[in-house]
Amino acid sequence: MSRIAVFFILVITPMLAMLLALLGLETIPLNPVGWLLLLVGVVYAAGVIIFYVFRRQRFWESLLNRVPTHEEHGDRSFWFITLGMCAAFYLSPVEYLAEYALLPAVLPRNAWMVSIGAVFIVLGIALFVWARRTLKKSYSGHLSVKDGQPLVQSGPYRFIRHPAYAGYLLMALGISLGYSSLAGLVSVLALLLPGLVYRMNVEEKLLTAHFGETYREYARRTKRLVPGIW
Repeated sequence: MSRIAVFFILVITPMLAMLLALLGLETIPLNPVGWLLLLVGVVYAAGVIIFYVFRRQRFWESLLNRVPTHEEHGDRSFWFITLGMCAAFYLSPVEYLAEYALLPAVLPRNAWMVSIGAVFIVLGIALFVWARRTLKKSYSGHLSVKDGQPLVQSGPYRFIRHPAYAGYLLMALGISLGYSSLAGLVSVLALLLPGLVYRMNVEEKLLTAHFGETYREYARRTKRLVPGIW
């Protein structure tokens, strides 16, 4: 991973996480989804400190101490999904606060929207954690495949090929729906989803180049993000 991307992960993302927590805190009196934003922001910022400062782990890289056989150069897919995630996560509470103070709401604000959004967020977090724990040492924020790395097909990978990305998408949709945010939904469709598609394409080319027919057979019997659909 490039130095700029590492700097962003270690310095900028904890600051963004705390900003997300503050936005959640600001919206709690108006919308209980704010509690989930507060939780996500604090846990992420604390996780960076615990894993890098105290445990000295380069958590954005695979823990397999081996040489990459195939990898993405330039981290373009990382920046694409980061842009989409930031837009979807931050525009939603900002739009909610702005509409509450100044503007009429575009989408309906009711308990159903809040409840559906909260369920999506919780499901997204659970799916991401499940995928992350299943990958174990194979997890890497930088797209690469290392010598001797196994092709994980257990846990959520039995049903879809990219459960962590599905978790991102569920969280982003949940935040957008929970805050009844038109800007958030547009960001998911126009920025985050295309960014995820691009990253999945790059990742699958790397995996196919490394695993060959084994990965092609796995891809034939699983979907990318939605079991049985796509």
